[in-house]
Amino acid sequence: MSGLTPIELRLVEQYLSVLDYLSRCAQGIDHGDWYYLADKAGALAFHAERLATLTGELQQAIRQGRQRPRAAAVGAAVAHHGRHYPAARLLHPQPEGQR
Repeated sequence: MSGLTPIELRLVEQYLSVLDYLSRCAQGIDHGDWYYLADKAGALAFHAERLATLTGELQQAIRQGRQRPRAAAVGAAVAHHGRHYPAARLLHPQPEGQR
């Protein structure tokens, strides 16, 4: 994830955690493993809350005039590093030449 600013890197990492646990929840449903689903849903909630906190801090920083994260850079990093998670592949497909 070279070339990303520190905030972009944090966004990518935290969002990928959400996509990872969302994918795990889907796996629990697909296999009818309700204990697994309950465990991963709790982790999903935790990581989603961390993403919410991070984006709240980001909004405040932007209001104070700090640089906005580059959407294209964040999106490209999510697509590349999230390619192992079904939710990421669905929501952020990689361009044809990079698959």
